[in-house]
Amino acid sequence: RSYVAPASRTQTLEAVADALWAFAQSADPASDAQFQFVKFFAQVASTPSQLDAIDALLTGDVELEGLTVDTDLRWELLFALVAGGRAGTAEIDAALAADATASGEQQAAHARAAIPTLEAKQSAWSSIVDEEGKPNAIIRATAAGFVTAHDPQLLAPFVETYFASLFPIWDSRSYHIAEELIEGLFPAVLADEHLRSAAQAWLDAHAEGAERVAPPALRRLVIEGLADVERALAAQAVD
Repeated sequence: RSYVAPASRTQTLEAVADALWAFAQSADPASDAQFQFVKFFAQVASTPSQLDAIDALLTGDVELEGLTVDTDLRWELLFALVAGGRAGTAEIDAALAADATASGEQQAAHARAAIPTLEAKQSAWSSIVDEEGKPNAIIRATAAGFVTAHDPQLLAPFVETYFASLFPIWDSRSYHIAEELIEGLFPAVLADEHLRSAAQAWLDAHAEGAERVAPPALRRLVIEGLADVERALAAQAVD
């Protein structure tokens, strides 16, 4: 998603997902390999036929010998359908009703934030940035869902919002919560020149001698995010 050249990324991801599904079907029944192939197939499935396979696993219309679709795997399969635009709030609410636990709440927050619409992304952002008091686990789960997008451009409108929010987050939250938000919401999946330039511009604007200098700990978080983007851009260029 980050290192492959954008021009061939969709084709590559589709091929990877098809291979993982083929491996899952041919793996030894009840083996760890079988489980891992299914788990990671769910993370990259995006085409109609791939999402059909995910849906069939979830409903039980397709069964792999030896594979137990337990509560955790059911959430992962549902998450794939949500990210692929094949399931939404109603299905998430039903899954939460069946798993009314702290873990279920985290999984539901993760899934809601992955709904591939601008409105859902904005709601996820607001729920942890504009509202205070959420548990660390919910913040982490929501942020992970927020940065999930088959089409990374869905997060492009949040680049300016992200950098404009850094000082407000830093000033209003404990260090640990601020770190969770700043690291978790960094839209690294974009991995493009616009994000690189925005990160560098923020660092330059808040370097020594600026009207407001970024604290070293905050600056480090942004530098680490920028390094991820620069690494991705270098790999894309080679690819």
